[in-house]
Amino acid sequence: MFAFSPLELPSLTITHLRVLGIVMAMAQLHQYRLGFSLLMPVVGMATGALQWNSAATFILNTVALIPLGSWINRTVDSLSVDGTRVVNELLKSTLGNSVELMVGINAVAQRRPHISQSVILGGVLSNLLLVLGGALFYAGFDQKRLRFDKHLTTVLSSLMMVVFILLAIPTIMDVFPSAKATPTDEVLYTQRMISVVLMSLLVVFLFFRLRTHARMFASTPFSQRDQPRGRHQYRQSQIIDAQIPRPYIAKGPAALILLASSSSALLCTHYIVGSLSGLASITGANQSFLAVTLIPLLGNSVKYFSIITGSRSYGQVELGIRAVINTVLRITMLIAPLLVLIGWAFDRPLVLRFDGFEATTLLLSVVVMTYLISDGRSNYFEGLMLIGTYLIIMVSFFVRPEVPANVIFLGS
Repeated sequence: MFAFSPLELPSLTITHLRVLGIVMAMAQLHQYRLGFSLLMPVVGMATGALQWNSAATFILNTVALIPLGSWINRTVDSLSVDGTRVVNELLKSTLGNSVELMVGINAVAQRRPHISQSVILGGVLSNLLLVLGGALFYAGFDQKRLRFDKHLTTVLSSLMMVVFILLAIPTIMDVFPSAKATPTDEVLYTQRMISVVLMSLLVVFLFFRLRTHARMFASTPFSQRDQPRGRHQYRQSQIIDAQIPRPYIAKGPAALILLASSSSALLCTHYIVGSLSGLASITGANQSFLAVTLIPLLGNSVKYFSIITGSRSYGQVELGIRAVINTVLRITMLIAPLLVLIGWAFDRPLVLRFDGFEATTLLLSVVVMTYLISDGRSNYFEGLMLIGTYLIIMVSFFVRPEVPANVIFLGS
């Protein structure tokens, strides 16, 4: 940065030296981050392969998901540049939610599908309450009011409510049985048909979003600054998608990095699922609590952080709201049905049959979130309310007894 000879060193000002020190510190930090992102997955997979203590295996492999998730999200964003919108949406819906997908696949393969259900539940709750609450708080802690497009959020929230009703049908069949209990085979058949319907709705939703009503979903968000409102509300001129920008990686290297990071994440989640029962016996915490809280939070921490900080950094809280709702819709309309169909294909029957507590917390989370954003306005205190709700629910999961695995798993 500075060109000088050794004889000129005393002439450097204190400001020059400080800037040079900052640059060198940033370079060292970058090296440490790169080394961490490469070393942690190797260490985590090694602990699993060597059959170390369950706690060490779980912690190291879960921490390894942090850099792996960052690389997966960055490469997915890079591969989405100049690509068709349908392919981009499929990439973001599957690998963009790699933690839920890969934990679910491994849990079904190990005949522990109740873990996959808990991770899906944790991903939905953390997005609806913690991430959305964090975005509202961080974007509005120094402002009177936040504004966003209520028409778009209403459409997405309505779709989300319909999706959750469909997912809750097996639970309703259990909680409110008829005079004669429904045979388990019929419940399993119903779950599979629900999965087919959800994936069909996703296809129609993509057509609705990308073709017939693309203008609605590409609309420019309101400025979050609380400016006086006249007869014409000011809107920015450029089109902004609900995606937080990331550093660009060329498509060739991005594809190779995506393949390596996805394979590593799949193996790490294999060891995570296998070590859950041992960790629960060591710590005394139930497996549902660990799957609902730690796995989604640590595995998606980079993604959650980018949504929260991006909501303020790019001056649009609507970016964060749309990113949260889109993530939840992708989990519930693609990841959850896909896991059911994968279990069907490999003779690992899976029914997403929540118990009363889980179904109630899920429904209340959707209702609270929808109510707070329905008028197109919010503030930092409403964000704190969502965060507080999430914390209370997590404490409730911690103190409640473990749910038997056979509540969800059907078949041999």
